[in-house]
Parts: sequence; structure tokens; C-alpha cells
Amino acid sequence: MKPIDPLPKTPRDNRPLSVRVYERLRDLIIQEKLPPETQLVQGQVADALEVSRTPVRDALNRLTHERLVTWTPGHGHVVNEVRAQDIRYVYQVREPLEALAARQSAGRHSAVQISRLNALVEEMALIDPADCDAQFSLNRRFHMSLFEPCENFVLLQMIESLWDHPLTLRITRSYEHNADAVADAVATHRDIVHAAREGDPDRLAELMTAHWQRLTESLLRGAGS
Repeated sequence: MKPIDPLPKTPRDNRPLSVRVYERLRDLIIQEKLPPETQLVQGQVADALEVSRTPVRDALNRLTHERLVTWTPGHGHVVNEVRAQDIRYVYQVREPLEALAARQSAGRHSAVQISRLNALVEEMALIDPADCDAQFSLNRRFHMSLFEPCENFVLLQMIESLWDHPLTLRITRSYEHNADAVADAVATHRDIVHAAREGDPDRLAELMTAHWQRLTESLLRGAGS
């Protein structure tokens, strides 16, 4: 296991220690500072973070539930690879949900909302394609801004939870954006904004579906599937 810095002592952070340990390990895995096949021994992790074993055990259990690590009897916890199957599972769910949210948002965008969507697209076009964090943030903001007029709060909560899911972040970080991928996303987003301005629900849902299908195929190629 690569060296891990001790958990910062932040007196104003009143969250349970297990949550802070979980977030540290989750972020290290997403950033691949704890790469796939890394063995996470409970005692070693606790010593490195300078905490007791109990919050580490709780954090590892949560990471196991989220499929970032796997527990094997006799071997302990090991950081997982991102599998082609994981990518399929995530995007099989995201594609129909976002197409539905786009359809339900059509014809309801104000001029201000359209202007905001355009600004996000152009900002994405200017950001370094290799800056995964910035690209992810802008992409997320664009999609959630597109769905603002949707009144189905349950649908919106489900979509937000998928964007925030650690596996989604892990998949995004695993395959760095390149100039061609970003250019394709920007072009698609411009088409989506145009459809939103026209208030065309069928076109908006069609573009959203095609967008996620192309992204899924690109990620699967990167995963060697």
C-alpha cells in the first residue's frame, strides 16, 4: 500500500470519524492514489491515518457496498478495477433517466436558463480537456441545469445521486478526457441547447440518448471491451 498521510485534525468538523475516513479513502481511490489491486489492511490503514480500527472498518464496509473495493476471506480488502460491466450498469441507468428528464423539461426553459446553458457549453470548450475535475464539474452543471424545469423531484434526485455516486466519479477519472472527446461533447451540448430553445421534447430526448450511448461506447473502448 502506498503511504497515506494522517487524517487532518479539524476541530470544527463534527461529522463522525468513520465518514471522514471513508471520504479520504474514497478520494484516494477515485484519484488512483490507491490504484487497483492495492490491498487495504485494516490495521495498516488505521495506523497511517492515525485513527482507531473501528472507523476504518466502517469505511471499508461502505466502500465495499459501493463496489470500490472487494473483501475476500483471507485476503482482506482490495481496490477494484473499473470493469466494462460497471460502466454498462451505470450508463444503462443514466441514459433513460436523463432522456426522461430532458423530455419533461422541454418547452419550459426561460431565456435566462438557455443563456446559462450556452455559457456552460462555451466554458467547457475553453477548459483544458485533460482537466478531469473541471470537465466533470461543468458537465454535471450543464446536465442538471438542463433539467431545472423538470418538476419530477424524485427523478431529479435519482439523477443527482448517480452523478455523485463514487463509481461514476471513478469511471470519469479512469479515462482522461482528450480533445476529441471534449469537442464531441461540446458539439452535442450545443445541439441540446438548440433543441431546448426550440422546445422539442422528442429531439431533446433523442439527443440525450445518443449522447450517453456514444459516451458509453467510448468508455468501453477505453476499458478494452
